[in-house]
Amino acid sequence: MSSSDEAVTPSPTPRPSPAPQRSTMDVNPLTHGTDWGVPDTDGSRTRRARRGRVAAVFSAMAGQAPPRPPVLHIISATLALMVPLIILGAAADATHLALLIPPMAATAALIIGGPDLPLAQPRNVILGHLIGGGIGLLLSLWFGGSTLAGGVAAGLAFGAMLLLRSAHSPGAATAMLLVTIPPAGPWRFMLVLMASAVIVITAGLVANRARRLRYPAYWW
Repeated sequence: MSSSDEAVTPSPTPRPSPAPQRSTMDVNPLTHGTDWGVPDTDGSRTRRARRGRVAAVFSAMAGQAPPRPPVLHIISATLALMVPLIILGAAADATHLALLIPPMAATAALIIGGPDLPLAQPRNVILGHLIGGGIGLLLSLWFGGSTLAGGVAAGLAFGAMLLLRSAHSPGAATAMLLVTIPPAGPWRFMLVLMASAVIVITAGLVANRARRLRYPAYWW
């Protein structure tokens, strides 16, 4: 038999050498368990996790505020708020009822700044101050001058507003003011208060129409 007829015997495939066994003495206790070689000391992972949570909170908070309105919008809103309050200030000086200015200023800011909000609609403004004034005057008969009773009056007034679908936060301020600082003529105060609410609504209607903003979204 010739050498060409002899079967070629394949050479055996070399087996990979086993990986060397590392003893616990070969493991660096400072870098074991980390992917970037940063020492895994006690508390380092906790600090990194805490920093990650803080960064996530600030990341969620960033950019959530609405954009700043145009400069002309800011100027027009400022003037629109000032005009009715100047009128009410003159009326308050004439009637010696400056107490009604703070809640009316808040009402005007709602109407000018958020004309589409439910809190700013005429129904909510009228009923909110009417309810707040009524409850405030009622509690002032027994607890006039008490700040604690003023807080109770504000809470009761706001609950009644929610019940009647007429939530208006400045109305709660009206209730609290009437209890903590009772006016000399309560019924005259109510008359001036409701007239002031109508003035603010009218001013808001004119100002928002001039700025091409829809107001009110609904009347009643």
